[in-house]
Amino acid sequence: MKFRCPHFRTGLALTALIAVLAFNLAHLPGLEHVGALSLALLIGIAARAFLHVPEHQSVGIGFSAKHLLRIGIVLLGVRLNFDLIMHAGPRILILAVSVIITGLLFITWLGRRAGLPGLLPVILAVDSSICGASAVAATAPVIRAKAEDMALVIPLCSLIGTGGVLALTAMQGILHLAPSTYGVLAGSTLHEVAQVMAAASAVPSALEPGAVTKLMRVLLLAPTVLLLGFIFPAPQGADAEAGGSRLGAILKSIWFVFGFVLVGVLNTGLLRAFPGQAETLAVIDQHVLTLATFLMGMAMAGLGLQVDFTDIRRNGLRTAGVALAGWLVLVGLAAMEIYVMKL
Repeated sequence: MKFRCPHFRTGLALTALIAVLAFNLAHLPGLEHVGALSLALLIGIAARAFLHVPEHQSVGIGFSAKHLLRIGIVLLGVRLNFDLIMHAGPRILILAVSVIITGLLFITWLGRRAGLPGLLPVILAVDSSICGASAVAATAPVIRAKAEDMALVIPLCSLIGTGGVLALTAMQGILHLAPSTYGVLAGSTLHEVAQVMAAASAVPSALEPGAVTKLMRVLLLAPTVLLLGFIFPAPQGADAEAGGSRLGAILKSIWFVFGFVLVGVLNTGLLRAFPGQAETLAVIDQHVLTLATFLMGMAMAGLGLQVDFTDIRRNGLRTAGVALAGWLVLVGLAAMEIYVMKL
């Protein structure tokens, strides 16, 4: 078994070491909004570029990049509280759906117009429209996006999201929007959950509407990935699925997304069944979320260790321009809908 192979264990240990380093760096001023996942990916890319990583460690590195990624996504389901999402109301759902659909269509179109190759525009659209690195990590294996695409999009959109936190906070200082309005705007446009919380913390009353709006976008990850699996099917013969039905192949490839939703259902059920233990359950959820993020950090490190930086340099500037333009369009759309729906 590969688990008993010392080379497998050393490859796995390398990704764990990079994840630990990324988590510690993520607490430093200026890096807290970039996020541990993006940092783990960047450190992995740097290690591949400047250090000699033995070829025999590729089995353990690949295991982290593929299997730990899926386990981490399943555990991320503790973020979901379906009671909060249902109480958000249809207007928040309409806003979230429109942001995701517009982002997927517009950013993909703009990316192709800018000459971005392959599935890079799709991955960029997914990151900007749903929930950042987690959405990319869930989508890329299903549509068979290149590792180089993920390696370019995740840190780039993380930096744009960090700039978005600063921009929205400054805008709030000038416009003095109602707390709920500001929270919904942050929750419907920023890439990562941590970025929404950082922006909303400037107005404490905006934290709950911001979190609920963001959770609505996170929930829509599952149907979005399923839809993209149909639109961008895997190449014939991928994962030995050529002889099976297309639906069966897609469902098998996104089992971890269903696991993500199932964990959310379980989490909501426990909160309903034991309301008096809400604080204890919240602590447990936080520990599970930390474990999920660490496993995904190992996966991002493994991904970075498999990426050749020279393959992503050529598209960096154009991708940044498309990502920034796409985010600004989503902010404009969300602001208009919030005004029209009086959110």
